Amino acid sequence: MKNIGVFITASLLAGCATTSPSISWVASTKVDEFTDNKTCSVSVGSFYTNGSVFTYSNHYYPYIEVVNGDLRLGVKSGGKHPIPVGDVQIRIDSNTAWTISSSETPLDYVPEGTFSNMQEYAKNLPEQNQKLVEDTYRTAMETTARAMSPFTATTGGKAQSILKEMLSGKKIKYRTIGLNQASSSTGEYDLGPSLQESLSRCGIQL
Repeated sequence: MKNIGVFITASLLAGCATTSPSISWVASTKVDEFTDNKTCSVSVGSFYTNGSVFTYSNHYYPYIEVVNGDLRLGVKSGGKHPIPVGDVQIRIDSNTAWTISSSETPLDYVPEGTFSNMQEYAKNLPEQNQKLVEDTYRTAMETTARAMSPFTATTGGKAQSILKEMLSGKKIKYRTIGLNQASSSTGEYDLGPSLQESLSRCGIQL
């Protein structure tokens, strides 16, 4: 009886192993409830179920997306409470690594309320100083927003060049980088057929 029990348990475990979904790139679409901006994103995750992909907090994931027609490519943090990403490095196979700075990251939202307050304050300054103060404050706000962003991404020709390497490559490696050091361990995913399929679902073409 013990042998039979062991056999049944082993069979069940083997069945679970063979039915577990493989790691793949998944396309997802969302529409902002307030701005109606549509985003179609292609990314990977840590845990998969039928039709869904889940990410973990304090983990980073490569992604490609289109926001209102603009291509973005980079690394984002996962989980319900994403954390700032900072500068990242991406490498496809043995190609030269790409560095994506947080300063390249597109800004989707910068609170305008505090800037309006600064404009009111600047009105009390001499005219020649008003624009200087406003520009300095806006730059500081944008720099802070990018530094605290839960994703770091590049756009335009650089994003297209990286994506071109991904489509012809086999593996992507990535990590976040800090001051003169790697801030995270290296993440790695295969670049299989699911990448091209998911890009097609988002209408992303080179």
